[in-house]
Amino acid sequence: MNEAASHIEFIIGEEKRLSDIVSRAEIEPLLRSGLKLGILRAALLDEDDLFLATLGEEPSEDREKPLQKRLPIMVEGEPKGTLLLEADSSNHAFEALARLLQEALQLTVTNNLKRMLTTEVHTSIVQESYDQLVTTNRRLMESERRYRELARDLEKKVLERTTELQQAYQRMLQQEKLAAVGQLAAGMAHEINTPLGFIRSNLNSFAKYRNRMAEMLGLYRLMLDKEASPEVIKRRAEQRWKELKLDFLLEDSGVLLGQSLEGADRIATIVAQLKDFAHLDGMEQQPMDIRRELEQLLAGLAPQFPPNTRLITDLQQLPLFTCRVPLVVQAFANLIDNALKSRADGLELTVRAVQDAEQLQITISDNGCGIPAEHLPRIFEPFFTTREVGKGSGMGLTVAREAISGAGGIIEVESVAGQGTICRICLPQGATIMTDHRSNKTTSGGDTCR
Repeated sequence: MNEAASHIEFIIGEEKRLSDIVSRAEIEPLLRSGLKLGILRAALLDEDDLFLATLGEEPSEDREKPLQKRLPIMVEGEPKGTLLLEADSSNHAFEALARLLQEALQLTVTNNLKRMLTTEVHTSIVQESYDQLVTTNRRLMESERRYRELARDLEKKVLERTTELQQAYQRMLQQEKLAAVGQLAAGMAHEINTPLGFIRSNLNSFAKYRNRMAEMLGLYRLMLDKEASPEVIKRRAEQRWKELKLDFLLEDSGVLLGQSLEGADRIATIVAQLKDFAHLDGMEQQPMDIRRELEQLLAGLAPQFPPNTRLITDLQQLPLFTCRVPLVVQAFANLIDNALKSRADGLELTVRAVQDAEQLQITISDNGCGIPAEHLPRIFEPFFTTREVGKGSGMGLTVAREAISGAGGIIEVESVAGQGTICRICLPQGATIMTDHRSNKTTSGGDTCR
């Protein structure tokens, strides 16, 4: 299986020959159509001028010299083959027929290449996932073997294992967040592999584009060294420019770079969010003025408000709350960010901070798209998102929950699809998780807010 994985990795992006992309069975029907329309001879040659397919009359000495055309067949902007056509001099439609056959063959080659590359990339990703599953299964089988050995000798080792379990329990208390590692691993692999795949593909294409641009610059330098006349330089430069398809290369290079930068930013965002998730216990406790922090946060996020947003605030002066301030502020920011993205226009955002029954209550509500009832139980799972691919990492509520739980509080979410969402933070509270499907409500923390 490792050999197969290395083989797949090797062929993705490999230089393809024309014969690898299109078969004789696909070529001949197109050439035969040309013969029916008056073409005397039609053939397709590969990059080494070897015939892949040829149909029609062979040239003879007694026949009048026919019209002949040699048209390039391109693969990723490079000429990889030649369409050779011959017709009687009386065939006035020869030029149009030649272009039609060239475009038909070019379309077949381009579609086949896209299908091949898509299949290779998909196979590579599936292979990687399969290898991960094989590794996990191997570890599970090893664990099962050890447990069976333990069961056979349980009476002799009960005291030793009891001591080990006590030590493991102490370690578990110190590393509580490791319980989420299984979920994080699968989500992280998918979220990072997606942009990484098209970044790699774009860089392969861009490397080829760079070689053509270097060739064009070399041509300029050569002609300047030979002190060619401006007319000669212009004519040869324009000819080579068209042959290298540099107009297409320059336009596509900008697209490739833009996509790659977006993918890199996407990966950086995921890594930053994972870092926040992994280091929620790394800051000192400090007094926090909740009202002031919310006012500053809303002022900073104001440029991101959608058009016609109506902001309603009820921020009371609350007692100072001791916590890891940056993390709790990040939790507020994540909840407000979700509200801002819930509606493209006419958003009504309400932010309240009050003291009620010896607890501090921060409420963030909106009139946005809401959350379907079937998704509510999963909203705090790492990498779970209801947004379109590429528009949400699914870590916002996870990070918010960890921050609030670490401060001794809870997050309660009520939502109705199409009507809006209410997020309520209560401080302080315990640190258990429960869901209530009947009331369209999900709570992360201890008891519900009073």
